[in-house]
Amino acid sequence: MALASLQKTKAKRVMGIDCSTHSLAFTIFHNRKPIQWGKIEFEGADVFERLEDAANKLRAVKDSFNVDYIAFEGAIMAKVKNPDVTIKLAMVYGACIAELMRKNVKVVTVQPLSWQSFIGNPNFKAAEKNALKAEFPGMSASWYSTKIRAIRKQRTMDIFNKKWPEMNLTDNDVGDSCGIAYYAYHTLTTRGTV
Repeated sequence: MALASLQKTKAKRVMGIDCSTHSLAFTIFHNRKPIQWGKIEFEGADVFERLEDAANKLRAVKDSFNVDYIAFEGAIMAKVKNPDVTIKLAMVYGACIAELMRKNVKVVTVQPLSWQSFIGNPNFKAAEKNALKAEFPGMSASWYSTKIRAIRKQRTMDIFNKKWPEMNLTDNDVGDSCGIAYYAYHTLTTRGTV
């Protein structure tokens, strides 16, 4: 379901999720602030064992997630270049979404650049890229890409730690889930500004 097609006044409690093949990070927003956040690690020797563990763990905790909407980051292909990893990630997303939807909760997808720009953490501009290359000359394109990703993930945590020091975010996946939830909450409910 597209975010734009939802009625903005219906969502009071929104959960943002950042999912990987090994974990699900989440943040729940209500009354303009985060009320619950954390990370559920999936255990198992391979993706299929982790799928089973993910379903079991989410089944056990989903009743504590009393939310109107769940917002997942929508661009699986943008996250990884390896087709095998993309397939495994899609399987984990599917298992998590299916389990969480058993409570008749609506699920929406959020594009990474949408929530990142909304919170004030857009892609690096040319000047920032050039400054990084001047600070760390002669590195590979892959190194710069990884460094930019790490800087932006830290910026996301810094934004929310400044806004809500009690969150004390140190895990960048939980930080991303907070950004996703914050964007979806404000977009769905039009309750406040950044």
